[in-house]
Amino acid sequence: MAELAEAAQAPVTTGRRIAVVSVCGGAGRSTVTALLGSVYATRRADHVLVADADTEHGSLAWRLGVAEREGLATLGPRLLAARGVADLDPLLPRAASGLRLLPGPAGAPPGATREVTRALSRFFAVCVTDCGRGLQPPATTEVLQDAHAAVVVAPATPDGVRSTLAGLAQVPPALLQRTVIALNTTGRGGRAALHVDAAYEVLARTGAALVGIPYDRHLAAATPVEPGRLAESTAIEATRLAGLLLQRAAQPPWAPGPR
Repeated sequence: MAELAEAAQAPVTTGRRIAVVSVCGGAGRSTVTALLGSVYATRRADHVLVADADTEHGSLAWRLGVAEREGLATLGPRLLAARGVADLDPLLPRAASGLRLLPGPAGAPPGATREVTRALSRFFAVCVTDCGRGLQPPATTEVLQDAHAAVVVAPATPDGVRSTLAGLAQVPPALLQRTVIALNTTGRGGRAALHVDAAYEVLARTGAALVGIPYDRHLAAATPVEPGRLAESTAIEATRLAGLLLQRAAQPPWAPGPR
């Protein structure tokens, strides 16, 4: 754990933006976002932000145990005008770990989440953005193009692995080199039906790194994520995921080349 924590605490020269996506719904994307943000917030001495980019009213605020004060539509101009972290305190809700939340984009102009998270990167060492379902929606594509690294959350079920492989077949290899697949066990039944070794083998062929998030009763309860209530195995793998992402994020943001 000490070695894994050291990777999650790696210094960064500029703010790193990490996108959390999934090919299908019900993968546990918001849970993984809250988990990752909590790991960074508790392990790092600098400031950490999570952003809700789900245009369909995501559950990130609930998983963090905070209430959104205002929407991004009204907050955006004030956030862009902020001169320091102190200016953000009355604007962004804060979890017990110190993690700050950028609220969802309902009613905000297209591209608002990307614009604001890019501007706030000068104040936050890490920003983890929870995207909507699917890899193709314009809002998700914008976040991915501006991200230094990405997490693809895949349900640890046969159907979850199949659909994730089909979706990743459309992803450019250059982006996969910056990607970590989080094989997320949301229920014991689905994982019991999965040939885990075979799943790891086929997912590894994509070129992405791979981390398995074990079943955790605290996460499965769909209550606010509290790091102190996680099983040790969950904490270890979440910390591994956090470190791998910073390693893969040590490059400029990915952008698609000309078609």
